[in-house]
Amino acid sequence: MKWSIVKLATIYQIINQHYEKLSEAEQGVIDYILAFSDIQKLKLKDISDELYVSNTTVIRACKKLGYTTFNDLKYAFLKEIETANPTEKKQSDFQEIVGNVKSEMLRTLDMADEKKINQVCELLIGTRRIFCVGVGSSSEVASEFNRKLKLIDFWSNEYSDKFSIERIARIVSKGDILLVFSLNGNDEEVNEVVIKAKNSQAHIISVTTMNPNALSRLSTISLQVYNNPVHRKKLRSRLMLYTVSNLIFEQLLTKIPSVE
Repeated sequence: MKWSIVKLATIYQIINQHYEKLSEAEQGVIDYILAFSDIQKLKLKDISDELYVSNTTVIRACKKLGYTTFNDLKYAFLKEIETANPTEKKQSDFQEIVGNVKSEMLRTLDMADEKKINQVCELLIGTRRIFCVGVGSSSEVASEFNRKLKLIDFWSNEYSDKFSIERIARIVSKGDILLVFSLNGNDEEVNEVVIKAKNSQAHIISVTTMNPNALSRLSTISLQVYNNPVHRKKLRSRLMLYTVSNLIFEQLLTKIPSVE
């Protein structure tokens, strides 16, 4: 029965579901694998030597995800990459483009955590002020979500340039929400503001890619999107940010009185 569950779910969905159950050392193992550029060449010894952990720790992390050996886990990653990255031509035809977008969309939807999304909605409903933050290619997602919140009479403002984002640290207070959309989650200036806001007892909600990043670790709640390691991945990942933002908003609408 356990094996059939692993076969039905994607490796990224499995990691998303069980990550918090791993020990700190085991999370480090999974983080290392996720960040490794060529999984085909990755060996068990590489992880042990780089992280200074025993082979037993690596295997234990694999088993907690439902894989008996490291090679089983590695094979699951390779199958995902193979599915997501068919041999690319110089110019993809329309069906290939549709297939790529559909693949990423389904993986992002697979990773959607209903419990977390409900928690986000409850926080949004219960707060007084919402600060929607996004920089670079993520700013449009933050802007669109902010516009939707205003349409249903939430106190919400958009912050997309560094000067306005810096001001948040001076005006945010206990119980406010910073809703941060970020593709990589490692923008130092944004994360510095996040730390200050967290120190003011604000809630930090992030929507970011599933690669290990500082923003995710700083967040009260972090929602991950699937990011395909192929060309133009930022454009595709931004589409996945829109997908998760739409899930949040649609679920939010089910929890508040109808707006005419």
